[in-house]
Formats: sequence, structure tokens, C-alpha cells
Amino acid sequence: MREDIFSKFKDYNSELEKILEKKDFSKDSKNLLLSMFYKLETAYDDYETVKRKVKTKQEYLENILENIKYCNNITLVKPNTEEFAELKNENKIFEVDLKLRKIRVIENELYLLSAILELNNFKIYLDERYNLIRNSFPYILNTGNDMDNTEVLRDFNAFSWNVSESEIENIYTKLVYEDLKFALSENLIKKIQETPENFDLIKYIREVLEDLYEKKDVDEFIELIFRLAIIIYTNESKYEKKRLHEEKKVIEEELEKIKNKKEYINEIIKRKIELNKKVKNLDLILNNDTLLLKEFNETNSENQYNKLFNIRHFKAGLERNREKAIIKIEECNKKLEPKNYIENKDKLQINLDLLKNIKFEEKEDNFKILQKELLKLQKTLLDKMLPKIVNRINTKEEAIDFIYQLRYYNYIPYMKGKMIYEEKSLKNSLETLLRLLLKKMYKLKLINNLSTNEKNDIEIVKNIFFVRIINLEDIYIELNKKNTNLYELDIFDGKETLETTKELDLQFNKKDRVKLKKQIKLFK
Repeated sequence: MREDIFSKFKDYNSELEKILEKKDFSKDSKNLLLSMFYKLETAYDDYETVKRKVKTKQEYLENILENIKYCNNITLVKPNTEEFAELKNENKIFEVDLKLRKIRVIENELYLLSAILELNNFKIYLDERYNLIRNSFPYILNTGNDMDNTEVLRDFNAFSWNVSESEIENIYTKLVYEDLKFALSENLIKKIQETPENFDLIKYIREVLEDLYEKKDVDEFIELIFRLAIIIYTNESKYEKKRLHEEKKVIEEELEKIKNKKEYINEIIKRKIELNKKVKNLDLILNNDTLLLKEFNETNSENQYNKLFNIRHFKAGLERNREKAIIKIEECNKKLEPKNYIENKDKLQINLDLLKNIKFEEKEDNFKILQKELLKLQKTLLDKMLPKIVNRINTKEEAIDFIYQLRYYNYIPYMKGKMIYEEKSLKNSLETLLRLLLKKMYKLKLINNLSTNEKNDIEIVKNIFFVRIINLEDIYIELNKKNTNLYELDIFDGKETLETTKELDLQFNKKDRVKLKKQIKLFK
């Protein structure tokens, strides 16, 4: 908090100017950097207000200053040039040489920001334990983080907030990434950056979610996140599509074997006997110099073009083969244990379920599956998870944070040309969640009533979740009667600026008291 207070008095633009004085960048590059940075500094407060759960302005701007200081060269690529055509043909907007600390970028403030942030060289990876998602899930997190870091320049201009869908790298990736962040209710990337390299990311995500929600809902949510990550990434990578297609075949074969328990166990026992024979034979050779020399000579005679010249190396190779065989014997023993048999079968089934219905053939289109799974994910989030957060809200501060987050969620692109709140299939889920949240807002005495009829009050106030006013706490509303049940709701950004007008069908009883023709400050 102390750092944030002092950062308000810091002149970041002056700091940038001092850095640029020492840099051998072109005049155009320096001017573009100054313009970009000015817009970032001016817009960041609005971005932080609207989105919540983001880096502090100080963290964000100082990281950019450090990256500019670290950069050795910036080459701006102008439109209608050979270099521009070259980048476009490769579907690139910039290139970053991390070793030489050089940037080549199309002359555009947003692209320049993306390139500068690339100098962080921050990427998330998963190891072989998570084989099926080891490429796709990091893609979602890395791409989502990149879009997060440029959003302040892309969607905010110090006066308004407008989602520039055309500038979003992948709207489906963004939605899945934002769903995960909303459910976790924390800055996931920041947590990853602050942890050791051996940090088990998947275990951590599951633990956080299970602490907040019911396990069955967490299982469903995580499976949908992972399946969508696979669908999205395999549409980007032919290699990944081919790899997972082969993995699916292997899983199906293994599962088919394991379902026939008798044959499965007999096959493992047979394999174990073969491995024990191999170890026994290797022990015999390794413990007898005459047999070792004989084996060495026979191996060399069979491999005329790849002869072994050192018996010591040959012996070391045999010892490695023995160790591998011992490990495989131990794996067989584990598979034969009843508990491990069931676990192995369940794991195979879970992996197959993750890949089910995904079309891996090269020409197959997964768009319909993507739509279906995205809808399921939003329904799981809205119907089963977020209501739990609302029910746990105990303070005005927690309520305000959630109000902003839910309003932001409404404006995430769902499909091309359509925001979340515009999707008809999600209307009932959103309505139910909004009513629950608004009741909590009244209970906490966070907002002023417009009438004594709670049902109608909720119908009126829910409209604030569909406006782009930066600071919701500045909202004033005015209700005017047009005829019997038709009312006009004016929503103001402050007292003077009319943001929007809505027509509402409301039925009040004679006993209901209603505040009409009067501007009311919504938040107390």
C-alpha cells in the first residue's frame, strides 16, 4: 500500500525520457514509445478500476520501463514495405531477439507494447505428468497473460472502455482464461511468478478451487477448461492435433486391455517373467569376465558399421539395460496391486473422457464442439460456482469487487460479434446470479432503494451491469413513468452525463412507494 501511495507522485514519463536519452533508438521509435507510455499511464487507473485483480500501476509501468532499459534496438516496420509484407506473410506483428535484445515491429503502439513485454521471456510450462495438456494448457495461460498485459492500451483510452474484439488475438482463449481467473478469484500469473520452478500448477489450481467450491463442480470445471484448451490449441497446431490423435489410440488400446482383467493380469505376469529372465541373464554376463568378453565380441561382429571399441563402455550399457529392466519389473508389480489396477483404469478413462468427441482428423472442424463446450463452461461457472462466492460475501468491499468483476465478465467476447451478456443461452443463468448478488447488495446496505418493492428494484438496478461507465460508484439513476406499466430508466455517469436510457415493464402495487422524477445516487 505504501508503494502504491508514493507511485501516484512518480513521474514515469520523465523516467522514460531519461532512459531514452541514453538509447540509440530512432526518433520515430522514441516518439512511438513516449506516446505509447503516456497512454498506458493515463489509462491504467481506469483499467484497474474496471477489471480488478490486476497488477498495480507501479508494478506494470516499472516492468515496462525496465524492459525498455534492457532493449538494445527497436526497428519499426512501416506499412507498404518489403519488411511489412515479410512479417504479414509469416502472420507476425513483431519479432524479438532475446539474445541480442532486439525488436523488429510493425509501427503500431499496441504491437510495440506486445514486443516490449515479450522481453520478459516469461512462459509457463507443464511437465510429462500432464501429457495430454502439457502444450495446450500453457498456451491458454501464456496467450491469456499476453492479452491481459496489452488490454490497457487496446481497450482503454483514458476516457472510455471499449472492447476491441478485432485486436484480440483469440477470443476463445481469452474467454477460457478469464473464466479460470474469475473462478480462482486471484491473479494466477502473479502467483506462478512468485513460486519455485518445481511448483505443481495443476495441483495448486485444483486445491484453490476445491477450497472454494464443491469437488464435483471443480472436476467438471477443470475438465471443461482442459478440453477447451486442447480444442483451441489443436486448431492452431497440426503437430499437436496429430500427437493427441495418436495418444488417444494408445489410451483406447490400453483401456481395452485393462477392461479384461484376467488377460490384462496374465499379460503383466508374462512380461514380468520375461524381464526377470533378462535381469538374470544380464547378471550372469556382468559377473563373469569370460562371458562379458564373449558377449562384447559377438555384439561387435553383428554390428560391423557401429563397432564398440571399449569393453568398459559396453559393460556400462549392459548395467543401464539392467536398471531399466528393474524399473519395468517394479512397474509391473505396481500394476498387479488391486488398488493400482483400479487407479490405472480410472486414470485411463479420465484421459479418454478428456479427448472424447474431439475430432483429430486433419480436415475435421471442431467449431461446433468448441461452441458446445464453451457454453457448458459458462453454465458451470454461472450456475454452480459464482453463486458460492456471492453467498460468502460479507463486506461492502467484497461486494463491490465482485460487482465490477461480473460487469467485466458480461463484456467478454463470447463468439465473434457477441458479448457474454448477449448470448441468449446464458440469459437465465446471468439473471439468477444478478438477483442473488443484488439481494446481497441490499442486505449490506450498499445501494439506495428506488422503491419499497424489492422485485422491481432488482429489475431496475440490474441494468448497471450492462453499462460501460468506468466508475460504477458514480452512477445516478432516475425513473420516470410513461404509462400504466411502462417506465423509463435514465442511467447517468455522475449527475450530468446521461449514459443510457432503458424502457422497463414494471408492475407496482398501490402500497408501493416509488421515487420518480428524481436523480438518485445508486451507491451509498
